[in-house]
Amino acid sequence: MSRRSMPLGFARRLASCSRGMAALEFVFLAPALLMLVFGIIVYSLYFTVVLGVRQAASEGARAAVAGLSPTERAQLAQARATQVLTNYGSLVNGSSPSIVAAPDGTGVFRVTVSYDLSASAIMRYGNFVPLPTSDVRATVIVTNGGY
Repeated sequence: MSRRSMPLGFARRLASCSRGMAALEFVFLAPALLMLVFGIIVYSLYFTVVLGVRQAASEGARAAVAGLSPTERAQLAQARATQVLTNYGSLVNGSSPSIVAAPDGTGVFRVTVSYDLSASAIMRYGNFVPLPTSDVRATVIVTNGGY
């Protein structure tokens, strides 16, 4: 047996051996699959916060319709929007949301809810996937009503 034929025989046996292929495939595919799963989780949390901010703005505007004066409308809108965001619990707890409710033009009332996600766990632990902006904002405009 020559020295040259030994590595060639070993290479042939190694190429024909299928033991351990599943482990090798797992090594290559597992990081991509785990990244996909964690990306789905992070984006679902992000979209839940976006929907929560939109719902808070909508509910605040709906509550503002019941007020008689602009001051009362603003108080009702801010209270309702804060209540809706409180119901989302730990998803919206990084920083306090900004709720601006004020008359905007003649016969129109605007409620804007904005929330900064930069201090939340979504942005802290989701940095391995490309995320949208950390500032989530929703604005709803309602008419004052009347005859």
